Amino acid sequence: MVKKETKVSQLHLDQITHVTEDVVAAKMKSRKALFILVAIVAFILAILMNVDPVKADIRSVSVTPLIDNAEMPDRFVVKGNPGSVTKLKLSVTNFGDMPIKLRVEPTNATTSMDGKIDFSQNVEKGNYGLKVAFADMTEGQTVKLKINQTKDLTFAVRLPDDTLEGTVIGGFNVFDVDNPNDGSTGVGVYLNEGEPSTKGDLKINDVTPKIINEQPHIVVNLVNDRAVVLKNVTVQIRLKKNNWYNKLGIDSKEDITDVTFAKIAPNSKIPLEFNQKQSPIQAGNYWVEGKARSASGTWNFKKNLTITAEQANNVNTKAKDLIYDKTVVYLLIIGVLTSLIILIFWGIWYQRR
Repeated sequence: MVKKETKVSQLHLDQITHVTEDVVAAKMKSRKALFILVAIVAFILAILMNVDPVKADIRSVSVTPLIDNAEMPDRFVVKGNPGSVTKLKLSVTNFGDMPIKLRVEPTNATTSMDGKIDFSQNVEKGNYGLKVAFADMTEGQTVKLKINQTKDLTFAVRLPDDTLEGTVIGGFNVFDVDNPNDGSTGVGVYLNEGEPSTKGDLKINDVTPKIINEQPHIVVNLVNDRAVVLKNVTVQIRLKKNNWYNKLGIDSKEDITDVTFAKIAPNSKIPLEFNQKQSPIQAGNYWVEGKARSASGTWNFKKNLTITAEQANNVNTKAKDLIYDKTVVYLLIIGVLTSLIILIFWGIWYQRR
């Protein structure tokens, strides 16, 4: 009897041990699943938090113009006789936890999509009517900075031999040589700023498909080809496909953008973006129509622009989660089926004659 009770007790003990082990294993699995879930959520949040915008400053790098002008401490203002030389000083500091190699490149001002003066693009003489390029007045420099190191750079700027006409805005584009796509910082250099000798003139330049944050965009570029800064310009543009089924009213899709630019740089293009979201870029002709208004004038736009198949494919292959419109395919199928039905009825009618 004692042996029997011992066996029963041992059996209960084994059962309790198995249950305990199952509970512990279940808890471990739950914790593991919770850990994996937290890791996935953290990864997704990290991606969302680090979406790279169109324009960003260099992380952990400070760029300061060393000037005595207290009214405009964020920019250089250069005035002098033709052919004279002015020295400009920039202070750059690396606050990061790694050494960095920076390039300071002279360029001219452009206009960003959010309506600001920008210095992140290379601009050459002749671009958009530009007569004087700041890159021709001074040389770029490359500098290596250790952790928490500051260096002062001096640039000798030689003004052109001819008198400058209108307003010329040069600048320094500062970027990481090893990671040029991680953003940049710009410092403006204003030359011959004063009353404009001419009025601004806006016109349509071209259309360019682009990838922005993994989504396809159509960018219509206006251009200001005069040496004058335009302020508080409101632009409204309509964009639609210019093809046969659009003219027939089968596809009446029309994109509209309404943007106010605080400043438009002289001799620069003005990008206007149309987010296509999950729709792939379609090659072909596009009709662009719109108007721009400011205190200095009003400009009307009408132009037929073309996106090539190569341009469209280059963007579509890089975009994510595209949804293709099958309208044309369906129309072709309906047309073929209709033709076949007509042909069959004609054949039957012809045989009965």
